[in-house]
Order: sequence, then structure tokens, then C-alpha cells
Amino acid sequence: MKTVAIAAFSFAVCRTLPGLLLSLTLFSQSSSRPDPIGDFLVAAYLAASSTLLSTAGFVIPTALSSTWRRLRVPRAAIIAGVLGLIGPIATLLVTAVDAPLLLPLFRSALWIATALFHGIPGVVLGLAAVLIATVTGRKKAGRVAP
Repeated sequence: MKTVAIAAFSFAVCRTLPGLLLSLTLFSQSSSRPDPIGDFLVAAYLAASSTLLSTAGFVIPTALSSTWRRLRVPRAAIIAGVLGLIGPIATLLVTAVDAPLLLPLFRSALWIATALFHGIPGVVLGLAAVLIATVTGRKKAGRVAP
């Protein structure tokens, strides 16, 4: 479980930091804002809530995979971090596919739709992480010493 926890932390940090740094840069450049710190705090809250739901989605397939749990911790953290960096792009792509399914939920069950909106891309990235771990594990296991 140490691998799952550290990989989830790596995913969350790498998913959140670029957005927060961009927000901080944009807010520090504009001096005409009445409350730049408040604006940054709202952006940080939105980024944190999105990351929390996406990380929960990421943990589901990785925690269930025995291949992922057997992976070395540094390797799992690197894979999760790289997938965390592409997380915002994956969110856009996955949302483009599942938007017709989620739009009716936003009218009737807002909280469920919001959780699914942010959680499904995390599940997709978690499945990608398990796939990467499986493929790289097979390559190592398939090598035969001469």
C-alpha cells in the first residue's frame, strides 16, 4: 500500500502544481485586481477539489491492481507524476467523450455529476498507469539471459 499512497501523492502534486503556478503568475502580473489574494485562493480551492476527485479516481484502479502494488515505489511515483502532469489534458479529452452522458446528471444530481466529471478522467489515467506497469513488467519478465 506504500506504493499506492506515494504514487497517489505524486499524481496529486503533479496534477495541481502547474495550475497553481500559472494562477499565481497571472494574479501577480495584474495589479488592477481588487483582491488578488482572494482570487488566488478561489483558484487554489477549485484546483484542490478537482485534484482530490481525480486522485480518488486514480487510486481506484491502481489500488486494485496487484501489478501496480508490486511496482517499485520510485517507478510508480514517476509514472503517476507524469500522468498527473497530463491530467488536465486528459480531463478535456475524456470530458469530450462522456459529456453527453454527464449533461443530464448536471440537471438532476449536481454533486454526482461533479464527482464523475472529475473522477472519470482519474480512473482513465489510473487504468493507463496499470497498463504501463503491466507492459513494462512483461518486458522485464520476458528477457532471458544468454
